[in-house]
Amino acid sequence: ALARLGAVAVAINTKYRRHEVEDIVGRSGARALVLPPTLGEIDCLALIADCDDEALAALETLVLVGETPAGDCYAGRSLASYAALDAHGEHARDEGTPDAPCMIFTSSGTTSAPKLVTHRQAALVHHALAAADAFGYRGAADTVVLAMLPYCGVFGFNTVMGAFAAGRPTVLLPAFEAGAAVAAIERYGVTHTNGADEMFRRILAAAEPVSRIATLREGAFANFSADAAALVDRAHALGIKLFQTYGASEVQALMVYAAAGSGPERWAVGGGTPSSPDTRVRVRDTETGRLLGPGESGEIEVGGPNVMVGYLGNDEANAKTFTDDGFVRTGDLGYMESGDTFVYLARLGDTLRLGGFLVNPREIEAYLESFDAIDQAQVVAVDTERGPRPVAWVIVPAGHHLDADSIIAACQADMAKYKVPVRLIETEAFPTTPSANGVKIQKAKLRERAQAEIDAGVSS
Repeated sequence: ALARLGAVAVAINTKYRRHEVEDIVGRSGARALVLPPTLGEIDCLALIADCDDEALAALETLVLVGETPAGDCYAGRSLASYAALDAHGEHARDEGTPDAPCMIFTSSGTTSAPKLVTHRQAALVHHALAAADAFGYRGAADTVVLAMLPYCGVFGFNTVMGAFAAGRPTVLLPAFEAGAAVAAIERYGVTHTNGADEMFRRILAAAEPVSRIATLREGAFANFSADAAALVDRAHALGIKLFQTYGASEVQALMVYAAAGSGPERWAVGGGTPSSPDTRVRVRDTETGRLLGPGESGEIEVGGPNVMVGYLGNDEANAKTFTDDGFVRTGDLGYMESGDTFVYLARLGDTLRLGGFLVNPREIEAYLESFDAIDQAQVVAVDTERGPRPVAWVIVPAGHHLDADSIIAACQADMAKYKVPVRLIETEAFPTTPSANGVKIQKAKLRERAQAEIDAGVSS
C-alpha cells in the first residue's frame, strides 16, 4: 500500500529501545510511526515520549494499532487510529513506481550506527516470486508456511513475502516459542518454515511425539551456533529436509536454495544455488582484486535484481559496498563450486551474531563510550548457555570508577537485550598488532580472554 503511494516503510525491531528508536526513526526522516500503545511489558507511547524531540523532528503522526486514541495528539504529535485508515477506502491515485524506494531495513554498519538498507518495490516483488518457486511454496497444493521470524529483518520478511507470492496459507506467530510452533505445525499442517538453527533444535525437542510435526517437509536455517550437521542429520532421519540458506539485508534472505542433487552433508554447509536465475554470484580476492575460480576462497559479491538501492543518506558506505558494475561486496568469505552455486564460510570482519541478529560491535562500543567512566570499549562475542552474548573490554580514564552494574542497567533500558554486555571487563590497554594499514586491535585475543573469563566465572 505504501509503495502505491510512493512512500517508504521503515522496519523497526520491537526489541529496540529509546537509543535505537531515536537513531533509526530520526535518520530515516520518518513522518509517521505505526505502533501499538503497549507491547508486552513495553509502554510504546511512553518510549516515544521519552525520545529526544530534536532527534525525531520529522515525526508528525502516531498511528495506534488496536486502540482508539484518547485524544487528538500525544507528545506534540497527531494521533490517528489504524482502524480509521483501514476504513478510509481505496486511494485514488497510484503515485509510486516499481523502481521507487519502498522498504528500509537496518544492517550493521562500519560505524556506531546501523546502516539503512533501502530496497525498491520491484526488487521485493521479483525476489518474493523467485523464492516462492525455488523453495517449493508453489510446488504443491497442500503447502502451508509457518512464519516464525520477526518481520523487521529480511529473513522473516522474505519468508512471508514468498508465501504471499505463492498464494499459500501462512501461519503467523507473534513471537517464537517452541511449543507454540509445534502446535501450529500440527494444527495447520505446516509443510515449510524457516528460522535460526536453535529454533529447529527446540522444535524437534518439543515435538513429543514426533508425529506432531509429521507434515513438515522442509526448513531453511541460518547457522548461528555449532554442529549444523547433527541438526540436519536428525531432521533427515525424520524425513525433514533442513538446509542452510544464505542472505543479507543488502541482497535479501532466501537468496539461495540447496544445490540440486545435494544431500545432508551439503545441506549442513552455508550457501547454495541462487533462487533467481537473474542473481549473479562471484568471489574476489580482496588483496589482488582478482576474480577467483571454483574452490578459491575470497569475498562473495552479489549482483542482480535482488540487491538494494543503497544505504539511505550514506554515500561513503555505498561507495565502499558497490562495485563499479553494481555488485554488492557482502563482507562474507566463501568460494564458488560450479555455475552459480557457492559455499558461504564466515564473515570477513568482526561482525557479531547475537540473538539471531547481525550486530556491529561498534554500535555497542559507541554507546558504552558515551559514559564518563569509559574512555574506550571493545566488544566481542562469547559462547554461553544462552547462545552468543557480548562482553565488553573497557579502558577507564584516570580519576573515574567503573560502576559496571549501573552501566549494564542503562544498556538494558536503552537497547535490545541481545546487545547488552553480560560483563564489562576493565583493562589498561587492548592487545594490538602492527600492520600495513596501521595498528590493529587483536579481536581474536580479546575473544579468547573473554571466553576464559566467562568459563571461569570470574566476576568483573
